[in-house]
Amino acid sequence: MPVPVSALLGSPRRLMSAIVLFIALDLSVLLINLWIAEQVARDAVAINLAGRQRMLSQQTTKSLLLATRPTPGEETSLGRAEAQQAFGLFEQTIVAFADGGATRGGDGAAVQLQAVRGESARIVARTRQLIAPVSAMLGSAAATPGASLEPAARYMVGNNREILDLMNRLTTTLEHDSVSRTRQLRLIQTGAFVLALINFLVIVLGMVRRVHHVEQDRQRWQRLARHDPLTGVTNRKAFEESALGILPRARMDHEGGAILLIDLDGFKQVNDRYGHAAGDEVLVSLADRLMRTARATDVVARLGGDEFAMLCPQLHDRVDVEQFCERLVRACNDLPAPPGCRVGVSVGVATYPDEGFELTRLIELADQAMYAAKRAGGNRHYILCPPPGRA
Repeated sequence: MPVPVSALLGSPRRLMSAIVLFIALDLSVLLINLWIAEQVARDAVAINLAGRQRMLSQQTTKSLLLATRPTPGEETSLGRAEAQQAFGLFEQTIVAFADGGATRGGDGAAVQLQAVRGESARIVARTRQLIAPVSAMLGSAAATPGASLEPAARYMVGNNREILDLMNRLTTTLEHDSVSRTRQLRLIQTGAFVLALINFLVIVLGMVRRVHHVEQDRQRWQRLARHDPLTGVTNRKAFEESALGILPRARMDHEGGAILLIDLDGFKQVNDRYGHAAGDEVLVSLADRLMRTARATDVVARLGGDEFAMLCPQLHDRVDVEQFCERLVRACNDLPAPPGCRVGVSVGVATYPDEGFELTRLIELADQAMYAAKRAGGNRHYILCPPPGRA
């Protein structure tokens, strides 16, 4: 039987909420992954530019020396231009590291940097303090044509080692910060993924549990529809369904069997004197005796009132039928009954293939045999003899 989706999680609203939460968590994992990729790319650019600062510092020093101490054949103007260009890019990048902003990458394209924090910010601040005099000297030289760059050259030679050390530290710190930041983002991403997984498992387990409950309810209702609520044995409908499945197979396989109708003797006296509650106790006891006597292949049913039926396939001959009926009557001889009341059973039997395989016909003949047993005094069984020529 198909299970409606609304039954799986109790309500469509609950199902929709679980699905929306699952999608939101999945999207957050995706967005965090994109965030990580973008952050790693930015960090890579910053680390690369921090490494380039070392080269620019050395290039500035070398260009200043070229401008102040030229070798034969070298032009000082070329050194001055290179020094201004290299230091300008160095200073622009340091300012971008400090305050956030644009600088130029290795290909000349604009690159946007984020302001550094923590140890990186302290390194950048010290670097800005250290190069401030050079910035002033080069600015003054640019404003005054022919001004000497000797003070700037001496300053850079004297402080270049510290500047290089600061840029090495900046590169290392940026690398460490990048790894730490990426690790934190990965933890957030993992947490979101775990939450999404837990939510998914909750949905699945909830659906499984709900399906289990629905299946239990279905089986319970099926049992109620096919079983007598008082005694627990099958009802008339289930008995007829079982018989309509067994009898055609018996016909094809040429197998014998019997249908028994069982009616309580003295039951009316119990109901009249002690009420229906006492009568119900007798009916429950009878059903229990019938079930204990029945074989695994037999079907026991309550047809209504104090009338029960048994379908007993594969009772191959009359001797087997007789023995089974005698055992059944003995089992019901001592049914518990209220004081002053004695109950027993009258059993009517119709056999197949002797009487054919039609269920209605077999029940009718078993009913006739049962009344014959009652007329004979009750507490016994009666088997209809097959007509001459069919024995």
